Amino acid sequence: MTKNSLKTGPDELGYYGEGDAAMGGMAVGETLMPALHELSKGFEDAIKDKEFLDEYAYYCKHYIGRPSPLYYAENLTKKLGGAKILFKQEHLNHTGSHKINNSLFQVLLAKRMGKTHLICEFGAGQHFSATAAVAAKFNMPLIGVMGDIDIKRVNQNIIKAKHYGAKLEAVPGTLKEAITSAIKIWSSNPEYAYICGSAVSSAPFPKLVAFAQSIIGKEIREQSMEQEGKIPDMIVGCVGGGSNFAGAIYEFLDEPNVKKIGVEAAETAALTNGTLGIMQGMKTYMLQTEDGAKSLGGMSLGAGITYFSVGPMHSYLKDQKAVSYSSATDQEMLDAYKMIAQTEGICSALEPMAGAAEIIFRQAKDKPKDYIICLSLCGRGEKDLDTIQEHIGKDFE
Repeated sequence: MTKNSLKTGPDELGYYGEGDAAMGGMAVGETLMPALHELSKGFEDAIKDKEFLDEYAYYCKHYIGRPSPLYYAENLTKKLGGAKILFKQEHLNHTGSHKINNSLFQVLLAKRMGKTHLICEFGAGQHFSATAAVAAKFNMPLIGVMGDIDIKRVNQNIIKAKHYGAKLEAVPGTLKEAITSAIKIWSSNPEYAYICGSAVSSAPFPKLVAFAQSIIGKEIREQSMEQEGKIPDMIVGCVGGGSNFAGAIYEFLDEPNVKKIGVEAAETAALTNGTLGIMQGMKTYMLQTEDGAKSLGGMSLGAGITYFSVGPMHSYLKDQKAVSYSSATDQEMLDAYKMIAQTEGICSALEPMAGAAEIIFRQAKDKPKDYIICLSLCGRGEKDLDTIQEHIGKDFE
């Protein structure tokens, strides 16, 4: 890896890039600094420990069920008539999404560091369900913090998490408020480990979460080489905080010939419509008032990508023009869901349908048949069935 590699960041202070253009950092109050520095040291020590990494690999295989398949979406490919489309099937992991890769890694790290209690935040509930499953596996009590707006539209993951023994704490708002509340609880409870659900917040979380999720891209490389004889020409994924897409592209950051497109919800597209700001411990793009005093943004049907900001790694990659970012509307996500359900027999979560919409409506049709597009299909759709039925249920009758 060269000094100029996009895979070398962030630096010891948590910044991606240099000078005024740097993203990330550790912009928190003094009360949080000891916990963050302790976590940073624990993480750096752990990833040099072969026994720890072997334990993580063991549970990835035997508990999560990795590697997840790289699936040729043959019917969808033929229907669109252009590029060959592959799905990286993260929705087939235990608990139904990519979230468990990160939950497993962080819970094992917490155990290694001697922590006895866990706290997490979540928007769509997948991170809560995944972390609760791992917490039960390793007999560690968990509190999950969720905005009351999200609670009203997501229930299956909450039910499963409670079955695993986790406790739910509701706060007014959505994912942004849940993150803020979870960090406050963590800062005053040294026996807790904060299991951050995405590549957001203060250092070291963006680096830590991207490291845990990078298993997705490593498998994409190996599987694509074995199945197709080459790596994908394009990798697409949805972006809220940005963990699944960070994991899918990390392995390919130094390969400019692999086009990378992250797709936000149109209602909360911070990379498209946001400005630079500092909040929740990081410098990054966010939807905010002109004076930066208040965050903005609407509501998307994809609860897990309804986030007013984005992880600093993605802001840096955008500014470096190493990755492209776009957005998809709720209607495009619903249309993509219907097409994939009826061509491939896959019930997807709405969040990855933002990426699917980019492929279906803007990328695949004008590409040659030997052009390979890989979609990170990062969650299964049971949690969204009520929402989908409410909006387009009549389309299936």
